[in-house]
Amino acid sequence: MPRTGTAARFLVDADSSVNGVRAVGGFLAGEGHGGLSVGPSSRALSRLATLPPDRVRAAVYRVTGLLQGMPVGRLRDLTADDLDEWVVGHYGPGPFPAVVVGSVSGAAVHLAAALGAPFLPQTTLGAVRHLADDTDDPVAAMRALAPVSSGLAARNPRLAVYHMHDPAQDRTMLRAMAYLRLKRLALGPVYERFLLRRLAEGATVVQVENTRTWRVHEVAERTWFQFGGLGGVPEEEYHRSGDRIAEFLAHENARARRWDPPSADARRAEGEWGWDPALGEDVAALAARAGYGLRRLTSSEPQQQSAFAAELHRWWYRRLGVPDDRLLVESYVQWDPLSVLRTGSVPFWSRFNTDPSRTELERYLESVPPYRDIHVNVFSHGIESPGVVPAARWEEIARRHALRHGGLVGVDRQRHPLDTGATLRFAASFEALPGRHPLPPALTVEEVDRFAREAAPGVADVWRRAPHQA
Repeated sequence: MPRTGTAARFLVDADSSVNGVRAVGGFLAGEGHGGLSVGPSSRALSRLATLPPDRVRAAVYRVTGLLQGMPVGRLRDLTADDLDEWVVGHYGPGPFPAVVVGSVSGAAVHLAAALGAPFLPQTTLGAVRHLADDTDDPVAAMRALAPVSSGLAARNPRLAVYHMHDPAQDRTMLRAMAYLRLKRLALGPVYERFLLRRLAEGATVVQVENTRTWRVHEVAERTWFQFGGLGGVPEEEYHRSGDRIAEFLAHENARARRWDPPSADARRAEGEWGWDPALGEDVAALAARAGYGLRRLTSSEPQQQSAFAAELHRWWYRRLGVPDDRLLVESYVQWDPLSVLRTGSVPFWSRFNTDPSRTELERYLESVPPYRDIHVNVFSHGIESPGVVPAARWEEIARRHALRHGGLVGVDRQRHPLDTGATLRFAASFEALPGRHPLPPALTVEEVDRFAREAAPGVADVWRRAPHQA
């Protein structure tokens, strides 16, 4: 019998897919996504969280890592069905007109909410306790976790296990736990039962695919070690440390001045965001068998889907008679579909707080009709890692592109990216934006198709029908 408690103990509260499920499940139940759905949404409490000095906050991150990580001995009880039951347990009985399946992104979250559809992720992140001092020694970290990661894969033949080790962005947590991303290669009985029993007749499956890959080292069958991840450090720089990495490590008082990861022997779907097409074979077969429609939202980078979601909301608001000139830039897992629709905000999701995400935001703002107001929220991950864009730069972008008002929302300018209160503050700050609108009826897939036909060139390139339904 599946054990959702075991899955909940293993899963990481700050994971993108975990927060995608919680945010969409909460939205469908009429609830917001404050405090990542596990803590309060309070600007007053967030102020208290930012008071401790840096050394105390660093200790808090370490303790949090210890609490989040599952003891290795308990991992042998975890199954893929446990994870799937945890996901589908966030949604009601339906029947749902559509479902979103696959890679996580802010666009996927907002599209699911707009369609009144659940989100079933391909990948989820779990953690195990790991106290060895190997943060800057990726080979040692890989070897230490190899029995754990390979054993988990061997016990769960429809999962691929990625041991992800990122001493730049995840440094504060790697001192207490190791990250294991589990990628489904087949639907399995729980997801299949959900799709067959809780979707309406003639429903549509929206398959979200991010084709980004990353170099990996094979540890065992369906088990890979991925060093680094999408953020402010380019993939090549993780594998060929230079002056910037040396300066970062010196600033962190690390013993090492460079990283020497294991040699890569393959490229695979990127651990957190990437789509493994093996799951798509199962999805297409089930959709054909059940008579469901099938659409695909595809991109080579996760944030490339953000312009589509933003312009879809603009198109939707105009049809509803709602102003479409307020942009809310959300960051990483700090998204809240309920506040977006209640305040009539256009959501543009920024994957992280680093330079590639800034570039994508500016590219979008330079290509669309201007917004009257632009509010930018940026995630704080607790460390001055390479490539982080200062809060003042994000604020400057908002001011430069807004016709009337541009600025930060829910961000402590002085403490970013060390702002430990950010996750307690963002949703309350979103909800406090002026203006209130009733929640609209859900969009239909046919309306999204119509938007895609009417959208400006380039915007809807990510949206397509499955080949057999073209």
